Amino acid sequence: GISDPGTELVQACILRQIKVIPIPGVTAAITALVASGMDTQAFVFQGFLSLDNSERRSQLLTIQAETRTLILYESPHRLLRTLQDLENTLEKEREIAIARELTKLHETFWRGTLADGILYFQAHSPRGEFTLILAGKSPELNRTYSDAELTERLKKLIADGMSHSQASRELAEILGISRRQVYQLALDI
Repeated sequence: GISDPGTELVQACILRQIKVIPIPGVTAAITALVASGMDTQAFVFQGFLSLDNSERRSQLLTIQAETRTLILYESPHRLLRTLQDLENTLEKEREIAIARELTKLHETFWRGTLADGILYFQAHSPRGEFTLILAGKSPELNRTYSDAELTERLKKLIADGMSHSQASRELAEILGISRRQVYQLALDI
C-alpha cells in the first residue's frame, strides 16, 4: 500500500465500512500507515515525542508545518496529552488515524479529527500501544483566526503556566501570524 494504488483501495473500504486488516510488516509504523487511509506517497516517521517540554515544543512546531503524512508512536498513559498538544499546535480539524495493538487480537483503528479523538479517548480509557497517523498540513488549512479563537488558545497556554508574552510569541509562531496582534489580545486577558 505504499506509493501505489493500494491507498485508494483502503480508502474505498473505509468509506464502505469494510474492515481493513493489514498483513504484519516490519514495523507498526508502516502497518498502520498502509491501513490508515492517509496519503502514503510521502511520509515522515517522528516516533515518540520528547518528554522534555522545550524539545517537545520544538518538535510540535516542526510537525505544524509538515505537509507529509506523519507517523508517531505513543503509550497509553501519554496518548491524551499528545493528542491535546497536537490539537493546541495544529488545527482541531486535522485528520488522524489511531491504530492500537497492531497485528494482535485487539487490533483497532480509530479515525477522525484531533478534536474528536480527544473526546473519544477521554470517554474510552487508552489501553495498549498506539501508532498515530496524522494528515500533513494542507493548503486549505492555512486560514485566518478570529479574535475569539486566538483568545481561547492564549488562555490555554497561559493556564499551562506561560506568561502573556511567552504565550503570544509561541501562538504567533505556531500559527504564522503577527506577534503584535496576538499580544494585544493577551493584554486583554
